[in-house]
Amino acid sequence: MAITPRIESAIKSFDRIILSGVPYLLKQNETAFLSFMCSVAAIDALAAYRFRTNNVGDRFRDFITGYFPTAYRAHAANLYLLRCRLLHNFSPAYFTLVHAQPTAHLGGSPIGDTVLSDAVFFSDLKAAAQNFFDEVRADATRQADMEARLADIGKGGAIYVE
Repeated sequence: MAITPRIESAIKSFDRIILSGVPYLLKQNETAFLSFMCSVAAIDALAAYRFRTNNVGDRFRDFITGYFPTAYRAHAANLYLLRCRLLHNFSPAYFTLVHAQPTAHLGGSPIGDTVLSDAVFFSDLKAAAQNFFDEVRADATRQADMEARLADIGKGGAIYVE
């Protein structure tokens, strides 16, 4: 299988929307929360392109453990819960979300949860996405998995942004 126009469009759109767009949200504290929302939604999409399981939690956690730095593995379950809380309840449960505090990233917070610093989290997402898309470009199985997700409007569908 080759890279299809649908896959090329999805990669290009992901780059434009997430990888080029989120840095605007990282410029100030007032939009940092939105950067986390976009980042977990992006991880959700990448995980769906990568894993064919219908279990959203499993594929999200598997993407974190497979593509993010090793330090995230211990937090994979709570990152999935964060994803659910951010996207469905507008709550940063299990994490303290901070702006521009890279040395605090993945450390403990004063309230007993884990700190996520916006720019570090996004940088790690960007590296994970780039690694995954490199795999897609080189591996027919990854291409087939991503194409299947993009072709299924009931589970995802293609991305076309002008």
